[in-house]
Amino acid sequence: MPSFSIVIETANLATADPRRLMASLDSIASQNPSPALAREVILLDGGEAPRELLDNLQIRYPWLSVHRVPAGTDYGDQKALAVSLGSGQIIVFADSDCLYEPGWLTSFLEGFATRADVKVLAGETAVAIAGPFTLAMALVFFFPRFSYQAEIAPARGFYGNNVAFRRDLFSVCPFPSGLPIYRGQNVIYSRMLRRAGVPIWRQPGARSVHSPPEGVRAAILRFFLTGRDTPRLARLLPTGADAPFQGDYEPYDRQGGRVRKVLERVRNIRRQQPLRLLLLPLAFPIAASCVASFFAGVAAERLRPSVQAGELREESAYRAAAAGGSDSSS
Repeated sequence: MPSFSIVIETANLATADPRRLMASLDSIASQNPSPALAREVILLDGGEAPRELLDNLQIRYPWLSVHRVPAGTDYGDQKALAVSLGSGQIIVFADSDCLYEPGWLTSFLEGFATRADVKVLAGETAVAIAGPFTLAMALVFFFPRFSYQAEIAPARGFYGNNVAFRRDLFSVCPFPSGLPIYRGQNVIYSRMLRRAGVPIWRQPGARSVHSPPEGVRAAILRFFLTGRDTPRLARLLPTGADAPFQGDYEPYDRQGGRVRKVLERVRNIRRQQPLRLLLLPLAFPIAASCVASFFAGVAAERLRPSVQAGELREESAYRAAAAGGSDSSS
């Protein structure tokens, strides 16, 4: 097995229950191999987690080290910082609001051990369905249903909460930081890797369960912010015409519009948890409100006057840096 480091961000705790961090670490502690065998297991603390909780975590998990980052360091910049902190051959990204299933870590390490050509392995992330709200999130939130496939397969991208990289990749294609977006750093990096000729692979055995937003209001706000990010992502680094990005990476190897993707999720839920679809009449209004909020965010960003002024120059500079060269349109 290659040596490995695990890095966990806390930026998501700004909008989530800090107790989720304890549950996330419990799921990592139960992995085989043990995280005690890692070169490092680093928790990036930007002030989102209570100090008492952090002290208890280091007593509970002696293999955990806490690395302070400046307050307000956003999600993407915490991920970029993680790259410089791990010394293992493999750098594993985890999130403070995810639960990692048994076999998660083994799947990553065995994948790299058996495939010398693989530089990036994306795990699969889903939302557990427990009621109408979580069913709505399972239909329209970022994450598709688990594929339950067995073999490593090509992927169009990855999610920052469940992905592993060979560390030497970052010297060739650095992880972006300072991007003027709320989320979506994984989108930009996926496009950068594609342009650099580095394929992304999906490891179906590396599964995580992502916490839903903290209620309907938080979900609607999250979809609005995601909608605002969408035009920014297109301006920062447009994707190739052969691989359009539509807000997620589902179903990983096929393209299709949002309606088609929702229908595919419904089919997967019907196959895996058919009784949950009885909640669909209650879930549909929530899902529809989130989708409407997303497109309201897209419209708000496109109509914002400041987009036509200095921000475009700033984004052009980031676009040139992300593309690894000068931008001809700036």
